[in-house]
Amino acid sequence: MYWMIILPFWVYMLLVGDKSHGLNRKIYTGYTHRLMSRITQHSGLSHTKGARITRRQPIELVYLEKFPSQKLAMKREWQLKHESPHNQKTTKLKLIDEFNNNYGHFLSELNIKLSEHFEFLDHMIKVMKSTEKALITEMKKESLKMK
Repeated sequence: MYWMIILPFWVYMLLVGDKSHGLNRKIYTGYTHRLMSRITQHSGLSHTKGARITRRQPIELVYLEKFPSQKLAMKREWQLKHESPHNQKTTKLKLIDEFNNNYGHFLSELNIKLSEHFEFLDHMIKVMKSTEKALITEMKKESLKMK
């Protein structure tokens, strides 16, 4: 028996840099199907590196959009990144503001937890990776038995 888990794809935005810089902070836009893993990469908690812009910088998750496919998520990310440079930051700030008005309480709690529990998240990533490897190995063994 094969198990298939369909994960949603996310387009997300991070405010990068010190909070004291306010709206002058950089906005990183990306997409992923493993949101928490990607956020930990950006924050430097993972062994793999995040984008250069987020390295050794405080980050704050400020925007999320959910998509059923990678193609749709990539298209949306491209739209946000390739809008005319004069409107790009304004558009992103407007989206962030709207998202914050509707869902900001969820993200503020998440951002607090991210900043308080770096060691916990690092440990969880290691456990999840080993569990994933064990699960894949077990599934391969089962598929060989079925043949």
